[in-house]
Amino acid sequence: MGSPEEQRVHCHQHGPTKPAYACCHSIVSLREGSKRGLIFHRDEDGEYNGWCDECDKFLMSHGEEWNDETQGFAKIGLLCEVCFERLIEMNKDS
Repeated sequence: MGSPEEQRVHCHQHGPTKPAYACCHSIVSLREGSKRGLIFHRDEDGEYNGWCDECDKFLMSHGEEWNDETQGFAKIGLLCEVCFERLIEMNKDS
């Protein structure tokens, strides 16, 4: 396990927090305040990983595995854990 500095990202809104990862569609929906559905889990490092319903449909129709094609569609990006938790709240019941 790395040092705490390696496990932090700096968010302009929330300061230094744990990193989280989401598809480009989810990141856009967070900015717009629109629901797109969210499938997520915490990985072995305790970091959130998530993708929207559209990415999930693409993933399921392309072998159900993350690979160059499915990752290229999702264009996973970095955000802070607090922003990701806002994304979770936004997408509840969707």
